[in-house]
Amino acid sequence: MKDVEPTLAVGGIVVYIKVPNQRGSGIMNITPKEVRIRTLFQSSFYKIPRFQRPYSWDKGNIEDFWVDAVAGGKDGYFIGSMVMFGDKGGQELFVVDGQQRLTTITIFLAALRDTLVSVGEKNLAEGIQNVIQRTDIANKSRYVLLTETSYPYMQEYVQKLGAPDVKLTPSEEEKGIQSAYNFALDKFKVMQEAAGGKLEGAKRKTAIRRELEAARDKLLGLDVIIVQLDNEDDAYIVFETLNTRGKDLEPKDLIKNLFAKLMKPKNADVDPAKLKWKNMMDQIAASAASIDASTYLHHFWLSRYDYTPERALFEKVKKRVTKATAPAMLEAMLQDVEQYRRIFEPDSFTWDKEAVPLKRSLQALAVFKVRQPTPMVLSVLRAYRDKRISLKQAKDTIEAIERFHFMHTAVAGLSSSGGVSMMYAAAARELWGEADPQKRAKGLQEFQAKLKTRRPEKQAFETGFAELRYSSAETRNKALVRYVLERFDMQLRQDASVDYSKMTIEHIGPQNPKGAPALSRYAEVGNLVLVSEKLNGDLKNKEFSEKKKIMKQANLPMDPVLGSGPIKMLA
Repeated sequence: MKDVEPTLAVGGIVVYIKVPNQRGSGIMNITPKEVRIRTLFQSSFYKIPRFQRPYSWDKGNIEDFWVDAVAGGKDGYFIGSMVMFGDKGGQELFVVDGQQRLTTITIFLAALRDTLVSVGEKNLAEGIQNVIQRTDIANKSRYVLLTETSYPYMQEYVQKLGAPDVKLTPSEEEKGIQSAYNFALDKFKVMQEAAGGKLEGAKRKTAIRRELEAARDKLLGLDVIIVQLDNEDDAYIVFETLNTRGKDLEPKDLIKNLFAKLMKPKNADVDPAKLKWKNMMDQIAASAASIDASTYLHHFWLSRYDYTPERALFEKVKKRVTKATAPAMLEAMLQDVEQYRRIFEPDSFTWDKEAVPLKRSLQALAVFKVRQPTPMVLSVLRAYRDKRISLKQAKDTIEAIERFHFMHTAVAGLSSSGGVSMMYAAAARELWGEADPQKRAKGLQEFQAKLKTRRPEKQAFETGFAELRYSSAETRNKALVRYVLERFDMQLRQDASVDYSKMTIEHIGPQNPKGAPALSRYAEVGNLVLVSEKLNGDLKNKEFSEKKKIMKQANLPMDPVLGSGPIKMLA
């Protein structure tokens, strides 16, 4: 039998999906089942597996779902497929695909329940609560949707009928749940007011009740196709197959589920893999640079393994990682997060005095807004961290990248081809995989030489540099101009203790001279200099002749060739 595209159908049609080699060459038979949410909530209890992503729907997702399911929907609206696994005949099913929708439906039902309470419809509210919470076969009361990541916020503030017993500050995930609940509460209030209109008394109450009952019936009448498997491995295979194209899930979600399948905990009370993944995601979420987790995993991969676009990352990871290698790879991913964050937010970390030039080069790359060199920069920082290369080798390499992108990208304004990205990835992979120190050193020297050959033509650089401008009316290149002025000042002062964050840009020829027009080139780099805040206050809007005296008295750095640096350019 040839491979069959993984499509889902209703009405007893069997779907065939070829099982990957690690499980043999058999064919997995799957019979999708169409059910309504009312039946779904009354037939089982649904657990979110250990590695599932937290609730992550944003306002746009929630609004779209509201329009489809409630505002513009009708009884029987189809909301797609869900993948689950569990013992046949058992009370509990584990949700592999469908968590976001089930959580949102539960939140909407809870908000509707509380709205009914507020309008005096206690019986209808308790009826909805019987959908959210019911007794199991042992006659124990349980919530139908069971989640660990948002525990106990989801249970106390959403699923519970009545005031919470525990006062909690919501986490980032829980803020999303809180936002979805408040959104639905507001929508039901608008619905209630529109239905009541100018009616009064019993008529108003009846109109409101019917409107809210209609919303309840739409939510409970939503149609979904359930794909239920007997075991976790089969469920993840179907899940991965249905989501490989990345239409619904990002690489981080697929890779997370892959590790969940490969790294099952040995102790029911401790799940090291889950804890490490959460630690990694928490560090990424804490970044001041708004790092994307899928992009991090892509750059991590490029810094070690073969080149691949991000859209094909999951398939590459899936082919390489095994049960034996998964723990080491996850540990490496966790360990590299700090080095990755240093690339994009160097100011958030402490640096040894000797490594400050390395920090400055990373700050420069942030100013240039380049991402292509990231795999190589990550590989260099990792090698330095692991003492596989010296600080000098690290500084020289990152500085070579800085100089290349200053000339090529920031000033000349040239775009880099895909070949540059592949060059960086290849150099990163070579550095990571080379065991011989001498060969590593030679490889870094060859890489630096290769960057020099790719620098732009002198004329292209000079043309771009002459166009750099900064004034109160032209601020687009302020960060780049400041970078140039800092490098001028560093070269002239030769003083590593200078704190450039406390210096400001001064126009030597004033922007708004008294009684005279400004210099036609007053915004160009040649008319700009970095000064202390105090000196900036002393200079104010004085004429150049006065400024020149004050600058000399303040011992502003002088160019040994021109005699007085930027001042000489105007003298």
